[in-house]
Amino acid sequence: MLDMLTAKRQSDDLKIAAWEAERDQRPFLCHCCNQVVTLRKGGIRAPHFAHQPPVTCEYGTGESEEHRRAKLAIYESLRTSNRVTKCEIERNLGTVRPDISAYINNVPVAIEVQLSSLSLERIRYRTAEYARRRIYVLWLPLYMTALKGELYQPRPWERWLHAAYFGRVYYWLEGLQIMPVHFRDYYASMRGRTRDYEKLSQRKVPLAGRVVDLIDDFKPVQREAWANKYISIPPSRLLMDKQAAWY
Repeated sequence: MLDMLTAKRQSDDLKIAAWEAERDQRPFLCHCCNQVVTLRKGGIRAPHFAHQPPVTCEYGTGESEEHRRAKLAIYESLRTSNRVTKCEIERNLGTVRPDISAYINNVPVAIEVQLSSLSLERIRYRTAEYARRRIYVLWLPLYMTALKGELYQPRPWERWLHAAYFGRVYYWLEGLQIMPVHFRDYYASMRGRTRDYEKLSQRKVPLAGRVVDLIDDFKPVQREAWANKYISIPPSRLLMDKQAAWY
């Protein structure tokens, strides 16, 4: 699936949302790559615009119906608050295009609903680019039932987010509700030839914090660049929750 929720009309260059567009307004263009996209509206999947293969646009990479509905749900929920202004979905900033952008409590915020297909290089680049533009970014993967288990193996980008957000990853639940999770190290017992020992495992113990609200419970945080052997984080402006450490 190669699609997005917004495009622009070729006739007047105005941005339009898929759920507001009609087929007789075509052609529609991707507002990032300017290629023609197709309006798709049906009874099962959310309305969207689809790139046609072969796709060279970075923002034409596929996203699931679940991710698309998450973006729309967050956007619609933010729009109902009088503490949120300039709320826009898929705003084109040239070098970056946040899933949702807004001023939340007068703080410029970019919300990125994280896709597993996005590389660490692109996550680092977008994080740095938001900081350069003085925008605070919140990366939001979707919550999974696997996080309720005793052990969980974070994907590389989850490890990166965990380091970037000082030991927390934020998972979207519904509406404006977000679950912060900390990954505690887990040492697996190993049997050697002469003695047993413990080895740091790739799996972690997921420790959930209190469910937080995107408008009420977050604050802007600036962090300096940081790196170790495995992770490199650029100077960043991050949106983080206010609760004290629970781990």
